[in-house]
Amino acid sequence: MSTGFGNGNYASNESPANLFDGNANTKYCIIVICESCTPDTGFYLTLERGSSLLEGFRIRTANDVPDRDPLTITIEGSNEDSSSLTSGSSWVLIYNGVSGLSTDPGRLTWGPYKFFSNLITFSSYRFLVTTKRGVANLTQYADVEFLSTKS
Repeated sequence: MSTGFGNGNYASNESPANLFDGNANTKYCIIVICESCTPDTGFYLTLERGSSLLEGFRIRTANDVPDRDPLTITIEGSNEDSSSLTSGSSWVLIYNGVSGLSTDPGRLTWGPYKFFSNLITFSSYRFLVTTKRGVANLTQYADVEFLSTKS
C-alpha cells in the first residue's frame, strides 16, 4: 500500500496513521477498484510497547458514504521481525467475524466493543476488512481502538 489513486492505494491525507490519532475527522480510505471483489484491505502495526494480548476492538465510522464501512474483518497476530510481516506467511488468525458495524451507527460514531478469546501475545497485529456495507469502490473508517493487556 502506498499513496496514490490506483487499486490498493490511499490519498496522502487519508493514510493508515489516521486510524490511531483519536480524531474522528480524519480517516483511512483505501481504493478497491473491483467493486464485487473481497476488499482484503487493511493495515498492520508493530507495537512500540512490546508484546500484548489483544482481547477486543472497536471501529469508528468515517465522515461519509456508509457503503464504505467494514462489515466483517479478520485480525491476525505475529511475533516475527518486520521484514517477515509483508510476506503474509507469518500471521496467525485470532479473530474472524463481524466488525460491530452491522447496523449503521451513523457517521463519525464508534461501533460497539467486540471481544474475543485470545491466549497468545503478539508484537504485531494485522487487521483486514473482508466485506464492506455496500458496493462502493473504497473502504474507509476513522479510527480503530485495540483493547489489550501488556504481557
